[in-house]
Amino acid sequence: MDIGKRIQELRKVNNMTAKQLAEIIDISPSFISAIENNTSKLSLLTLTHICEALGVSLSEFFNNNLSSIDQKLLSVIMKLPENKKYELLDFLTGLSFTQKMSDASEK
Repeated sequence: MDIGKRIQELRKVNNMTAKQLAEIIDISPSFISAIENNTSKLSLLTLTHICEALGVSLSEFFNNNLSSIDQKLLSVIMKLPENKKYELLDFLTGLSFTQKMSDASEK
């Protein structure tokens, strides 16, 4: 896995510049650039801070099988407070059920 490229992808999904990410985690923008270009190594602690700033867990970071829209959705969801996540889950469950019913009636 290309860790630098993955960081850059997630940063762009979050509409974040390298400078903004650097400011959030209190490192230099040039270090972010070096990480993304794979010319510098990073510690697990730094990667953890980057993941937190990008709204993903370490496991989500290493599972890059998600489409761009799924990554965007996940990023937004991760920023919601817990009670809003439950409200969203209820809404999406209802939406999914409605879609299944609509698909079944078309057959």
